[in-house]
Amino acid sequence: MKKFAVIILSVAMLSSNVCYASATDSNEHNIKVSSISFIKKIKASETLTESTTGIITETTTQVTTEPSTENTTQPVTEPSTESTTQSVAEPSTESTTQSATESSENTTQYTSEPITDIIVEPPTEEQTVAAVKDIFFNSDTDMFSVPQGYVISENMQSHLDRLNKNLKTKILINIDNIKKPITAHDIAYFTDFNTGAIDYNKVWAYCARIMETYNTAPYSRNFKTHDGVIVKVPVGDYGWNVDMTGLTATVYNSLINFKDVTLSYKSSKKAFAGSQTIHGNDIGGTYIEIDLSNQTVHWFKDGKCVLSDYCVTGKKSTPTPAGVWSLKCNTGRTRLKGPTWDVWVNYWAHFSQGCGLHDASWQPSFGLARWKAGYGSHGCVNLPSGTAKKAREIMQIGEPVVVYYR
Repeated sequence: MKKFAVIILSVAMLSSNVCYASATDSNEHNIKVSSISFIKKIKASETLTESTTGIITETTTQVTTEPSTENTTQPVTEPSTESTTQSVAEPSTESTTQSATESSENTTQYTSEPITDIIVEPPTEEQTVAAVKDIFFNSDTDMFSVPQGYVISENMQSHLDRLNKNLKTKILINIDNIKKPITAHDIAYFTDFNTGAIDYNKVWAYCARIMETYNTAPYSRNFKTHDGVIVKVPVGDYGWNVDMTGLTATVYNSLINFKDVTLSYKSSKKAFAGSQTIHGNDIGGTYIEIDLSNQTVHWFKDGKCVLSDYCVTGKKSTPTPAGVWSLKCNTGRTRLKGPTWDVWVNYWAHFSQGCGLHDASWQPSFGLARWKAGYGSHGCVNLPSGTAKKAREIMQIGEPVVVYYR
C-alpha cells in the first residue's frame, strides 16, 4: 500500500514540474535534470519499499499456513489487523491443538497396556501389604495364598504364581500294587517359600516316610505264634524294601522340571504275601514257624497248620539265626559240606546264612530234650526224614520262615 501512495505522489509532482517547464522554457535543461534526480529518488524509495514488503511477506508465510489465499481475501484497508490475527491467533491455536493431541496419544498408549495387580492407591492404615512371611498353603484351594484382605503387590503376585506353579505337577507312585499320589500339600512341604525352589532334603524325608510305611524288611515284627503268644521277631531279609535313593531322585527331578509322571516302581524285595502295610502282617497265611525255645516246626497253608513236628536246631555256639527270612530253595538230594562235616541229605530247603531245613538220619530223636543235651546242629533245622519229605511237598520258594525265641 505504501508503494501505491509513493507512486501517486511522484506522478503528481512530475505533472507539476512539467507544467512549470512549459511556462518557463528558459529553464528547460534544469527542470529535466531535476526531474531525473527526483525519479531516481522515487525508484530508490520503491526498491526500499519492496525489500521491506518482502520481509513482511516472508514472516507472514512462516507463521501462516496459507499466506497467498489470506492475502488475497483480506481487505486492503486493514493490513495491521489481519497481520495481528494471523501472527497471534493461528500459530497459538495450532500449537495448542498439537500439544493436546500428543498428550492424548501418550495417555492412550499407557492405559492400553495390560497391567494387573498394580496398587493404584497406597494401602490404608487398616490394610497390610503381604510379605513372604505371610504366605501359607490353603488346603481349601490347594494353592499358596496370603491372608484375606492383605494387599498384594505386583512382585508378591509374581512370587505366588511361581510357588503355585510347583503345585501343578502330578506324580503318582505305583509301588507294586500300591498307588501313592504326591498331593499338592506334599509338594507345598517340599517348597521353599522364600525362593520357590524344591528342597531335596524334604523330598528325601518324604520318601523315607514311604519307606517306613511300605517297607517291612528292615523292621522287627510282632508275631502271633501257633499257640496264640505274641513274640518279637528280629529283622531278617523277608519283606518289602523300596530303593529310597532311586525313588527320591526320580521324584525330585520330576518336580524341578514340572513333569507329570506315573512311576511304576518295584520293591527291591517283595513279600510273599503280596500285602504291603506299615509294619503289618506281610507274612500272610502261608509260612513256616520255627520255635527255637520249644524246638518245634509248624507249616501253615492259607492260615491253617497242615504239618508240625519236633526238630533239633543249632547249638548255642552255632545258633540258628532268628528273624523272618524268605525261603531260598526247596530241593532234593544235596551235599552239605563245612569245616568239620560233609554229608548228604535227601531234602534241602535253604532260608538264611547257609542254614536250612533238612532231614537228619544221624539224629536218634528230636525235640527240646535232645537239643538241651547238646546235640544241636551247626545252625540248620534237623527234621525226621518223613517230616522233611512231606514238608518239601507243601513249601514254596519265597514264603516266609519265621524263626524266634520266646
